[in-house]
Amino acid sequence: MIQLTAYWHLWAVAAVIGLIALNYATQFIGPALKLKTSLAQVNGHLALMAKNPPGTLIDLVQLKNEVMTSPAFRHAWEQYTGTLQQQWQAAESGPLGAARQRVSHLSKAFFTHMGQTSNGGRIDLSKLEQLAQTDDQLAQLWAQYNHAIEALQQLETSGSTTPGQWQANSHAENYFTEQALVDSPLQSNFYKHIPGILTGVGIIGTFTGLIAGLVSFDVSNPERVQAELSQLVQTVGHAFLVSALAITLAMVFTWIEKSVLTGRYRQVEQLQQWLDTLFAPQGGTQFMERLTQATEIQAALSYKILSQLRASTPQAPQR
Repeated sequence: MIQLTAYWHLWAVAAVIGLIALNYATQFIGPALKLKTSLAQVNGHLALMAKNPPGTLIDLVQLKNEVMTSPAFRHAWEQYTGTLQQQWQAAESGPLGAARQRVSHLSKAFFTHMGQTSNGGRIDLSKLEQLAQTDDQLAQLWAQYNHAIEALQQLETSGSTTPGQWQANSHAENYFTEQALVDSPLQSNFYKHIPGILTGVGIIGTFTGLIAGLVSFDVSNPERVQAELSQLVQTVGHAFLVSALAITLAMVFTWIEKSVLTGRYRQVEQLQQWLDTLFAPQGGTQFMERLTQATEIQAALSYKILSQLRASTPQAPQR
C-alpha cells in the first residue's frame, strides 16, 4: 500500500493511458469494424447486380432501402441518383425512333390528304376534328395520328416512372467520397493524433517520475543515501517503463489506424468502381452532345410540322 502511494503519479499516468486506449477501441476500432461489414455488404450486393444480364431492370428505390441503409450511404445515394437518367437512345433507332417516324409519316399523310380534299380552298386548322369526320379515310388517319402521338408521349415519359437502364452524368467518386463515408463517421482527423497524445503522456509520465524522485531524494543523512538512491533509481525506472508503454502503444495505434483506414479506403474505391460499372458515367462533352442532338431533333420535327401546315394551306391571293 505504501509503495502504491509512493508511485501515485505513475499510476495516474497509466490510468490516463488506459482511458485513451479504451476510448480508441470503442470509438474508432469498433465503428471501423462495423463500417467494414457495411461496405462489404454494399459491394457484395453491387457485385451481384453487375453479374446480371444486360438490360436487367435496376430499381433505385429498392437499392436505397435495402442496401444504402446507413445515413452516410443514404445521403450520398440521394445526391448520386440525382445525376441518373435513362440511357440515351438515338432518335432514329429503337422503339422511340420508330414512334417518332410513325408520327411524322402520319402527319404528312393526313395533311396531304386534307389538302387534296379541300380542292385548293383555305383550311380552318381550328376545326381539324370536324373536317376529319366528314371523310372516312381522313378520320382513320386522324385517329391513327392521335394514337401515335399518345404512344410517343408514353415512350418519352416512361423514363421518369419505370426503372431501367440508368446512366450517370458524373463519376461515383464525386459523391461516395472517402471523407463522407470513412473519415467523418470514424472521426479520423481526431484519432490520427492519438499516437502523438500517447507519446506526450508518456513523456509527462517520465518527467513526473523524475521530479517526484528528485524531490523525495534526501542527502542530508549519509546513512540513508544508499537507500534514497535506490528509491530514486526505482522511481526513475518505473517512470521510463510507463513512457516506454505509451510509446509502444503509440506505434501500435499508428499501425492499426493506417491499416484500418487503408482497408476502408480500398472498399470505398471498390464501391465507386461497381457504381461506375452499373451506371456507366458519361462526361460533360457527351452530355452536351446529347443536349445538342435533342434540340436539333425537336427543331427538325417542329419545322416538318410547320412546313406541312404551310404546304396544305393555300396562300391568299394578292391584290
